[in-house]
This record gives sequence, structure tokens and C-alpha cells, in this order.
Amino acid sequence: MGFLGIDFAQTTPHYRRNRFLAFLIDLAIVVAIWFLAYQIVGQPDFFAVRAAMDEAQIQPTEQQQDAMNQVFARFDEAFQFSLILWFGYETLTTVLLQGCTIGKFLMGLRITPLNPKRNPVLHAGLLAVRSALKMLSLYLLQGFPFLICALTVFTTNNRSGFDMFVKTQTIQRQRAPAG
Repeated sequence: MGFLGIDFAQTTPHYRRNRFLAFLIDLAIVVAIWFLAYQIVGQPDFFAVRAAMDEAQIQPTEQQQDAMNQVFARFDEAFQFSLILWFGYETLTTVLLQGCTIGKFLMGLRITPLNPKRNPVLHAGLLAVRSALKMLSLYLLQGFPFLICALTVFTTNNRSGFDMFVKTQTIQRQRAPAG
């Protein structure tokens, strides 16, 4: 049966753990990129969001709505910039590393097309589309569809919702034979 129609059946040994660890590695890299970008260009400025929130709390009641609008505007700006950086990281690494982010590479995973004869240029473009779909769902729908798509990694076919859309799957990467 499963949760939300998702069958939590057994997959490749350590697949789920490796996929989660790959996500955490990539998240740490993206946070480092955000910090570096903040140091260089002053964005994403979540510190300004916090300061605006603190300022809104001390405003008289009649001025709080305007102050909270400022908080949301600052947050939206920082959030959009963060998603653009994340999209850039994911797209660049998956195209250059042929289906791997750094996290996936370190955990021995790769995004591959369901059709092994897919044109490599088309596949690279669809990897970018896959990343764009993640960011779009995070931005427009505040992450709920992202969560549902992410949960599908618990299915037996190792495919998230984004993989289903662009007809890819995330698999254990084949190790080069020693030799």
C-alpha cells in the first residue's frame, strides 16, 4: 500500500541512504555558494529579512501591515536569488558531470535517460529542464509538490516526479573496471 499511493518497497541496497546523503552534500555546497554570493554581491540577504521582521514587530499596529509587506518583499527577493543559484549549481554540475551533481557523484549515483539511445545533447537539455521544474515548484507552490515528487524516490523504480517528467531515472553509477 504505502503513503499517498507511494509503495515504499525495497530498492537497491543503500539507495535511499545514498540519495539522501547526496542531497545533504549538495545542500551544503549550495549553502556555501549562497554565503559566497552574499559576501560578493550582498544577495541572498536573509539578514535583511530578519532585520525587517524585527522592525515590523516594534511598529505600531496601524503601520505593521506596511512593515510586513516589506518583510515579504525582501524574503521573496532573497528566495528567488537563492533558487537561481541552486538552479545554476544543479544544472551546471549535472550537465558537466553527465548526470551527477557533486553529491550524487560522491554517493555513486547518476541520472540516466530511460531510453539509453537518447541523444546526449537532448539529455543534457532535459537535465536542465528537470532542475528548472524543481525550482519552479519550490517557488510557485512553496515546496509542497517538491515534497511529493521527492517522496517518490521511495518507489521501486528509483524515479522522482521530476525524473518521470523528463523520462530519466537515478541509478547507482557503474564503477570503471580496475585495470
